[in-house]
Amino acid sequence: MVRTRGGPFDCESICGGIDVESIGRTDGLTILPTSGEPPLLRCILVTHAHRLIAVALAAGLGAAACSSGGDAVSTTTIAATTTTIAPQADSDGRLVVGILLPTGDTVLGAPMVSAAELAIERINVAGGVLGRPVRSIVADEGSTAGSATTAIRSLLAQDVDVIVGPGSSTIALSTLGEIVSSGTLACSPTASALALDGFPDGGLFFRTVPSDSLQARAIADVADQTGALEATIVHIDDSYGRDFADNVEASMAGGSISVAERIMFTGRDDDLSDEARQLLDSGAQVAIVLAGDDDGTRFLEALGELDTSALSTVVVNDAMRKPVTPERIAGLDADLRNKIVGLSPQAESADPDAPFDPPGLFATNAYDCVNLIALSAVRADSDAPNDIAAQISSVSSSGSACRTFADCVTAINGGLQVDYNGPSGLTEISRSGDPSRAAFDRFVYDSDGKDALDRTIVVGL
Repeated sequence: MVRTRGGPFDCESICGGIDVESIGRTDGLTILPTSGEPPLLRCILVTHAHRLIAVALAAGLGAAACSSGGDAVSTTTIAATTTTIAPQADSDGRLVVGILLPTGDTVLGAPMVSAAELAIERINVAGGVLGRPVRSIVADEGSTAGSATTAIRSLLAQDVDVIVGPGSSTIALSTLGEIVSSGTLACSPTASALALDGFPDGGLFFRTVPSDSLQARAIADVADQTGALEATIVHIDDSYGRDFADNVEASMAGGSISVAERIMFTGRDDDLSDEARQLLDSGAQVAIVLAGDDDGTRFLEALGELDTSALSTVVVNDAMRKPVTPERIAGLDADLRNKIVGLSPQAESADPDAPFDPPGLFATNAYDCVNLIALSAVRADSDAPNDIAAQISSVSSSGSACRTFADCVTAINGGLQVDYNGPSGLTEISRSGDPSRAAFDRFVYDSDGKDALDRTIVVGL
């Protein structure tokens, strides 16, 4: 039970079974009161390797919100990982899909589970894979590496060929080795961590969410399009912030805008006025702020105390899209607030009149995982994980465009190469297992400090 100024709330029951005690600093959850009609339930999972933001309207919960417990500097380091891959499994003619997602998370996990199961249902209606229905087994990822490991071992004991999950980057970094070392293929719909880019997965891991390295490219593109000559990067001083800043700077190399300076700060800094002044003294017209919600907002507040007329644009990352306390953003000087633009991976349709099918935050990512796996099995004429993995990039690019399993299978049976695009119309997986192109929402803040979609852009490496 977590007690707040507004009263006690059970975070496990409110936020989908997330265990506050076991998550610790990097995945910590606390309850904060919020205002607004109707009451707003925010379940925000924030880690320095995994920043998925889920927002849902909920009635009857009073004025309570579940959110990250601050942006404390991570002291966790990820050791170099080596993975021994088991000998390739033979195809037995029956595709079995394990679904490893946080089933108790009604905002993020449950919609993705439903989407994965819907994909399997539609595949089976269309004739299944290899002439047989696809079988699915659901296991609860939970909120810790321990709970996920238990679920993974249960799935492996039931001889799944592939696993859709894990959802959390932190959990993926801790457990992916066990999945791929068993010779099982995995697809994560939401684990975006940079640290997963070079994970030694033996070609048995891919994801349908863009890596943070692609978000870094999107941020660099937005900075470049301002027409300014220089940008200063301000970032949280931890492994997440440093790696993110490195990727943004590398993405800016060769463009029309250069990096004037890099400024670091920590979550322990009570006063960020010196860092804000250093940014302005750098002479850059563009500021790029890479931090969590609370730390990023604190920096913007410090910047707002100074004359920011020389700045044309302030670019922020996805972790700042849904402020836990939007009134703090609303309290910024309007001139500064209107200069802020952010980027985040597209989680839902940008057109409210044409929602994605299936609905739900990142639900289409889980749906795409299943369809890519099934189409690859059809293409390979095998349910062996390595055979499926070898076709993932092929069925998602450079062929006859199709958006459903049934249409794609018809094309394959007709001797065509297919380009599966899914509900979003854009699904392109590189040979490394990461999206090579992806849609990002460009957002701004309104006068109430809440995010508002400006437009959706497509970014490629």
